[in-house]
Formats: sequence, C-alpha cells, structure tokens
Amino acid sequence: GVQPRELAPTLIWVATAAVLAFAVVYPSVVLILSSFKTPQGYGFGNYLAVFQDKAIGVSVLNTVKVVFPSTLFSTALGVFLAWAVIRTDVPGRGLWRSLLAIPYLIPPFIGAISWTFLLGPVGFFNQLWQSAAGASQPLVDLYSLGGMVFVMSIYRYAVPYVVVLPAMKKVNAAVEEAARVSGASPWRTLRDVTLPLLTPSILGATLLVFMFILADFGVSAVLGAPNQIRLMTTQIYAIINRPDLPGNLQLAAAYSLLLALFGLLGLALYNRVLAAQKYVVVSGKSAPVQPTPLGKGKWGLFSFLLVVFSVTTLAPILATLTTSLTKTFGLPFGPENVTLRNFSRLLTIRNIRRAFGNSLFLSSASGVIVTVVALAVAYVAIRGGIRKFWGVRLMQTMVTVPYAVPGTIIALAMILAFAQPLPVTGIRLYGTIWILLVAYVARFMNLGYNNISGAITQIDGSLEEASRISGASHLKAFSTIMLPLLKPSLYGSFFLVVAPTLSEITLSSLLWSVGSETVGTVVFSTQEEGKILLTASLAVVLVTIVVVLNYLVRWFSKDDMGI
Repeated sequence: GVQPRELAPTLIWVATAAVLAFAVVYPSVVLILSSFKTPQGYGFGNYLAVFQDKAIGVSVLNTVKVVFPSTLFSTALGVFLAWAVIRTDVPGRGLWRSLLAIPYLIPPFIGAISWTFLLGPVGFFNQLWQSAAGASQPLVDLYSLGGMVFVMSIYRYAVPYVVVLPAMKKVNAAVEEAARVSGASPWRTLRDVTLPLLTPSILGATLLVFMFILADFGVSAVLGAPNQIRLMTTQIYAIINRPDLPGNLQLAAAYSLLLALFGLLGLALYNRVLAAQKYVVVSGKSAPVQPTPLGKGKWGLFSFLLVVFSVTTLAPILATLTTSLTKTFGLPFGPENVTLRNFSRLLTIRNIRRAFGNSLFLSSASGVIVTVVALAVAYVAIRGGIRKFWGVRLMQTMVTVPYAVPGTIIALAMILAFAQPLPVTGIRLYGTIWILLVAYVARFMNLGYNNISGAITQIDGSLEEASRISGASHLKAFSTIMLPLLKPSLYGSFFLVVAPTLSEITLSSLLWSVGSETVGTVVFSTQEEGKILLTASLAVVLVTIVVVLNYLVRWFSKDDMGI
C-alpha cells in the first residue's frame, strides 16, 4: 500500500496519466483503428484506396517538391546568418542578431498572407510592374509551388538560425585561429573548420525545419487554394471536408498515418542527433570569440543582411501595415487613402470579438494545463520521485509525439475520438470549445515539457535530498525547494504555450464551430472571403500580440534565445 505521506504525489501522478491518456492515447488509438475500418469490417481497404487515388499521389509529389527545397534553403540561410552575426566583424552585429530573429516570432500563415499583399495578383509589386511595363499579367505568381517554397524558406530559416546561434558561440576560437594563422581565408575556415564542428547542431536544426515544413498547413492553404494546389496536409483537410465521399474520415485516417510516419521518422532521427551532440568538441571555457576580420568584404555582407532583413521582415510587415491603414485597396497609398476604420471595425464585428475572447481563454487554459502536466512528468522522469511510479517512458512519449505529428492529423484524431458522446458520461465535445482545448493541450505539451525538464536538470538534486533527510515529505521538499527555483521556467513554459496557441490555425481550422471561432480561423476565413483590409488589420493585431508574448517568454525565462 501507499504510505499516507506519499499519497499526494501518487494521486498527482495518476491525475497526470489520466490527462495524457484522454488527450493523447485515446484519440491516437481511435485514429489508428479508424484507418482500418471499412464498410465491410476491418481491413486494408482504405490504404489501398489511398495508393490508388490520383489526387493523393499528386499531393505527395507536391509535398516532396516543396519540403525538400524549403528545408535546404532555410537551413543554409539560417546557418550562414548565424555565422555572419557571431563569427565576423560585420557592422552592427548586435542589432542584426535581434533583427534577423523576427521571422521566428511571426506565424508563417500570417507571413503568407502578408506576402499576398506584396506579390498577389493585385499586390503592390505586381501592380507597380504592370503600370511600369504596361503588362496585362502580373510578373510573379505567388499562388504556386515556387511561392510556397519561397514563403516557407524565409519564415523557417529562423529555426536553424536560433538553434545554431548558441552552438556557434561555443566553438573554440583557438581552432579557427589556427586555421587562419595557417593562411586559410575566412570562407575556407568556415567551410573546413567551423561547419564540420557544428555538424550535429546543423543536422538537428535541419530535421526540425523538415518536421515544421512537412507539418505546415497555413502557408499551403493560403497559397494553394486559388489554384487548387494541395500538399499532404491540405489534401487531408480536403478529404475531411467532403461529407459526400463515403468513409471520408476513415480514408483521411489512413492517409494521415502515412504522413505521420514521416514526422515520426524525423523525430527519431532528431533524437539520435541530440544524443550524439553531447560529445561534440566545443569548449565552454575558450577565450571570447575574436570575430573574423572580413576587410572590405564586411560591407558586402552588411548589404546582404540588409537585403535578407528587408525581404523576410520589413517588406511583408510594411505591406500588411499599409494595407491595414488603406481606405480602398488598389488605389495608391496616400493621405486621402488612409484610415483607422479597419481597426475600429474589428471591435464591432461580433464573431471577431468572440474569436479574441475564445483564443485568450484557450491559450491561457492550455498554458496552465500544459505547465502543470509537463512539470509532473518532467520531475518524475528526471528526479525519479517515488520508485513505485510506472509508465514514465510512455508518459514522455505521449508528451513528445503529438508535436512531431502534423496538426492536421491531431485534429482528425480529435474528430474521430470525440464526434460521438463519450462513453459513460455521454458528454459530447465535438462542436464545442472544449475539443479545441484538448487538442491544444495534446499538441503543445512538448513545448512546456522541454522548457521545464531543461530547468530541472540544472538544479542540484542534493538540495531536496537534504530537505528529505531532515524529515520533509516528497511533496514538502518539492514545494519548498524545487518550486521557487523553477518559477521562471514555469512562467516561461506558460507563455511558450500561449504564443503559438493564440495564432494557431491547423487544429482550429478543422475543429472550430460557430461560437468557438479562434483568431486564427477568423483571419483565415476573412482572407478566403477576400476581405483584404480586414485581414490585414487582423494580421497586424495578431503579430503585435505574438511578438509581445514572445518577449515575455524571454523575459521570464531569462533567455535571450542566444540572440
């Protein structure tokens, strides 16, 4: 039996297991079973249908055409920029480090919408070109596979940039010095010395980008819709939204599991790279890095950074801001065509007001739940807690897997699991705001877990040991010693979850219903309805909120993201 003084931790563990079983295990099992369910009983019919469906074949091919080039471009650009701001004497290094990280804070689907204001058929750039060249057709077609590769690359380069920056700082300067003394040029040193040392870090970043781009729904939905170009995620979305197709959800489940395999493969490789990374030759105690002098080349690099910043950040943000302040879209922007009416209209439209309320509730509730559950799992996984605890590895898997699997699949699992009333209670989650909460908790658990487990590993276990030797129970030792030390990380974890859930689009687009709209779905639907001015003003408000939240994360967790 359980000792009375250990009853509380056991109850907490059981409650945590119950939350994860409900949010992750149950929907996953239902999804897998559904993929084998056919009108004739259980079998491989859905999988055969998937392999025979031409539209599905095309969507797989499109995904390959978008994911691989985008992953390579964004990794190459991110690593190069990290090197430029850490290891060279480019003017304004400190400022560039922060400016180049801004795309990390902007939700990519908002980025895609911003680019439609610039490069869409009636965007600023194409209008300028048509009037200057007297052309009847726009010069650039953003609604294409090339457009998707471009937008995904410029928003996702920030992932390798942020991941590789800290590793770039730690590379032992003496190794590079030796190469330079031997007469190697800065570029040769970068190629032959710095990059090989950073291989594990770069590999990890590449796999992360691959998983993010593979899972992307927003960019491909915004840029693929006008010309009916579908990737795997948007194809699943299309199948789910076809009630006229017999067994559409079961077919979507079979297709989803094939897509999930790619995501899980990426996660498995990423974990292997992480395990290998512990043995990289980087010195934590090397002398401060002496930036590589580039001579006259530093102004060339400065110009390149200026171009990158203008293209990835300045141009789309200015285009969105300008559009949001425009009275009539299509007319030149000037004093007589400026208004704040688009922003005041946001307050008067009922479903938009409701969407902001819903998103605030969902993001703060999921932030709290994730922080509490992640704390329980991370603490037991790292500190061991009471030896009687079972299923720790399974709990860790349940926390990490939903983040590696594309959101479209999580949403489908939720639909299949909760479309019917729950057994025993008869409560129906589908069509309510609660299904979104369960989905957000499952999807973003890993963010809180990584943040908190990182903090727990840095706290010396002997502090709690001493407290327990003095007669304190597990819970007492935890609450008086661990909790105060973990406070910054718990706040950080909360805001880490709040930021992406506020602008979440993938889960919400499939799970929302009238009355439970979210900010993401409202932006998405106004954009689809062609309400350009309203979309732009919504995008400006959303980006402002997300950027502020991200700075709060960094402030609370005392983390500058290496920036």
